Amino acid sequence: MLIGAFLGPCSQLACAESRMVELAIHDGEASPNARVLSVTQDDEVVVRIVSDRALHIHLHGYDIESDIVPNVATSLRFTATATGRFPIEVHSSQDRKRQPLAYVEVRPR
Repeated sequence: MLIGAFLGPCSQLACAESRMVELAIHDGEASPNARVLSVTQDDEVVVRIVSDRALHIHLHGYDIESDIVPNVATSLRFTATATGRFPIEVHSSQDRKRQPLAYVEVRPR
């Protein structure tokens, strides 16, 4: 108990981590094991996306959009300040009613 009192809680920046998460998309669908990408609040996050076809994606909550070129890695970079579960969706006229590709889940620190 005394050690905690002397050290105190870590500052937000000292506890934050750099996190890279991968999202592979094939035929417009994310791989089943990558449907929820979990990170912790204040982490510096890179979502690395590779798709077999061209897409325009949007990470809601952080309002990040990007064009995905087939078979080329694209990175979405952000600081995970807001907590919650945020969908990554395809934005196109043909895919209006689709379910999100995946979710970025930001857990409180």
